Amino acid sequence: MLELDSRRKKLFDQMKDNSVAIFFSGVSKIASEDEALPFVVNKNFFYLTGIKQEHSALMLIKTLGERKAYLFIDPYSELKEKWTGKRLTPEAASLISGLKNVYTSDNLETMLSLAITKQQYGEIDCLYLDLTSPEQKLKDGMFMNDLMVKLQLDYQKEIVDSYPILRDLRMIKSSEEIENMVKAIEKTNNGIAYAISKLKVGMKEHELADYFELYGRLHDRSGLAFSTIIASGKNATCLHYPSQNDTVRENDLVLFDLGYEYNGYSADISRTFPVNGKFEGVQAKIYEAVLNCNKAVIQMIKPGLTIKDLQEFATEYLRKQCINSGLMDMNDDIRNYYYHNVSHHLGLDTHDISLREKPLQNGNVITVEPGLYFAKYGVGVRIEDDVLVSDNGSIVLSKNIVKEMDEVERLMATRG
Repeated sequence: MLELDSRRKKLFDQMKDNSVAIFFSGVSKIASEDEALPFVVNKNFFYLTGIKQEHSALMLIKTLGERKAYLFIDPYSELKEKWTGKRLTPEAASLISGLKNVYTSDNLETMLSLAITKQQYGEIDCLYLDLTSPEQKLKDGMFMNDLMVKLQLDYQKEIVDSYPILRDLRMIKSSEEIENMVKAIEKTNNGIAYAISKLKVGMKEHELADYFELYGRLHDRSGLAFSTIIASGKNATCLHYPSQNDTVRENDLVLFDLGYEYNGYSADISRTFPVNGKFEGVQAKIYEAVLNCNKAVIQMIKPGLTIKDLQEFATEYLRKQCINSGLMDMNDDIRNYYYHNVSHHLGLDTHDISLREKPLQNGNVITVEPGLYFAKYGVGVRIEDDVLVSDNGSIVLSKNIVKEMDEVERLMATRG
């Protein structure tokens, strides 16, 4: 609760005086006539409340003399609970969020109107809305852009986008957030080891993905941070290879790009393994080039650099590695073999909200994921670590997940 209080305080500090901010958890998307997709909470709402329940809202009021926070949740419904299970009580919501003022969601509109028109807290000059996605559905028949128009018509107040404030806050991770990511990474490491223990020639790629997901379900029901990518042989040259229906062959490399989440925070790890247990020939050359680049970028990281700086360094580093090892000639274009960015921010979202142009700061957590993809050899290699930016450089949160060639080969040798 102290963590959530601290986040709300930082947001209050950034809000204008005489303002109101509203955040919504969102609602489930419709999959078909009578079926909804699994609910995914709005991450900015979760960041401020710790609440994952749909049809919830947070209202913050800042005036010269007061700071007030109100949480709104679904009213109790005996019938709904018979269909969809227990809902949060006001007491439970208060315990999770640390907020004392918890009301049912049908009170939100009235309380907002009282705050603005009755001058209960003085004159309100502007309203903050999270405009990350104007098409976000808030409730039946109401989307964020509809609400924005309604509020402008009803109150004639300035509408301010709260997204930039939340983006800057979320880019700097607290010690608690970092701890959550470390736990997600540790579980991911264990899930990788479990999947590797099942790896054998002739199995389907999706079987490895299934084993990884099964491990998470069996251990604290760890959910996936994103859809698991398992790609063998030439399939690994497709970055987000979707089908996973191919057969794993003896002389293939198999690329894992995967991660669990913990308390909402994501791990994002890529590793590449030789199915027969040994890196050989051109596979070894490509793997070594990517590994060297991964380590060089991590060594380079420090506050003040940008992700663009890291990308330019990685691109030139891989170009030189490929030329020196005979994988390409001087006239070839490295972008034929390395065609993605080396880094992105990580947190509540796998590709966490960020301003990529902003120089790195102490407390950022980013990925480092160089790769090389040679379709003519049927080889794709990506090695991805999760890295904390610190005043002293960088700290590799995923350091315990093996990536050195000899370490990987020893891990492969442990299979039954």
